[in-house]
Amino acid sequence: MQEKLQQNSIMLFIVDVMLLIGTLIPVHSQAPDEDYLTGCAGLIRGEYVKAVESLSFAISRNNADEQYFIKRGEAFLKLKEFDRAVNDFKEANQIYPGMADIWLARSFALSGDQGMAVLFLTSHLKSEFRLPEDSIRKDRAFDELQTTTEWYNLWQKDWYSEEETAAAEIRYCLRKRLFEEANAIIAAEMAKKPDSKVLLLLKGKTAFNQENYAAAIADYSAALNLDKYDLTIYSGRGTAYLKAGRYKDAVNDFNKALKDDPADFRLYLLRAEALAGTRSWGPAIKDLLLYLKYFDDDQAVLHRCGDYYYQAGDYMNALKCFNKNLKEDPNNSNYYKSRGKTYLMTSMYRYALSDLAMSLDLNPDDAETWMYLGIAKIRSGDKENGCSDLERARKMGNSEAVRFILDNCK
Repeated sequence: MQEKLQQNSIMLFIVDVMLLIGTLIPVHSQAPDEDYLTGCAGLIRGEYVKAVESLSFAISRNNADEQYFIKRGEAFLKLKEFDRAVNDFKEANQIYPGMADIWLARSFALSGDQGMAVLFLTSHLKSEFRLPEDSIRKDRAFDELQTTTEWYNLWQKDWYSEEETAAAEIRYCLRKRLFEEANAIIAAEMAKKPDSKVLLLLKGKTAFNQENYAAAIADYSAALNLDKYDLTIYSGRGTAYLKAGRYKDAVNDFNKALKDDPADFRLYLLRAEALAGTRSWGPAIKDLLLYLKYFDDDQAVLHRCGDYYYQAGDYMNALKCFNKNLKEDPNNSNYYKSRGKTYLMTSMYRYALSDLAMSLDLNPDDAETWMYLGIAKIRSGDKENGCSDLERARKMGNSEAVRFILDNCK
């Protein structure tokens, strides 16, 4: 424990030095660097000291991006370093006035300064960055503040327009999957305000949730026609393109969305899926490897990376991924199947037979695995049992097995 405290003290000393450096080096806005991404990933992973350290190095090279300070302030907030958090949020406001008011309100509320919390919350409610009311009311940072007279008085004023109130109702309907109700509200509100970007985006989200991807794309595009500089719209439209199978369009939109927020790691996974749809395995793998650099314990993404290597014909790297999967989860039938079929492609039949048999021990109802096992047996010289396994796969509904039966068993 004492050693850990000493390490944290050293980290915070480094941070103080970086804070000083950051104020001395004026840097114009530039693309976020590796330290910024590491810091953002640290926030997601709950590694707050590491996040502060990485973001401090990023700020030492670029102190002109408010998001760098907001992210580091958030990490300080998690560490209960309230003074440092407030300093960072104020720096963010210096760069982009009002952007960090909600964070300042949270910081003061958590530190017990209710007066300052209400002051900055009021400022936030007056700003263009205003969050929905239900989001603020459910914010755990304001739990203590909600018992005060100041909180009660704050909400006596109607902060939200009729359109914003309707938007809150629509979001509630979407959370409850009440699509007909959501569409009815949207139609009524758009009759009054047909050129509302907010309503168009909610209309698009409703269509998306109903799996009407063409309509969603049209709505998101209409919203972009109203505000072509709102890059946040591209992630929604890109996802709709992806679901609609319009992979090239999806890639283009995810490129723009990542330009706006390169620390939205979810977008790298979506872009990889879109790239895979165009069979651009190399770029797709690159996106997955970038994600795994910061979230190396995500077994599902590691397995997908192995599958993309397999599709690209890079069986050695595919095996590396599947080996790591099985090291972490040695009882996963799908991991054994993936490694087994990869061994099959490299003519390592003994290993393929072992893995595919193990996969079937864990999940005997997988027709595809029976097919691969049959192929492995045939190629290793056991035609009779191999054809039996292929026939079993066919009877279980695997139509692909028919081709191998015709080629090898008739």
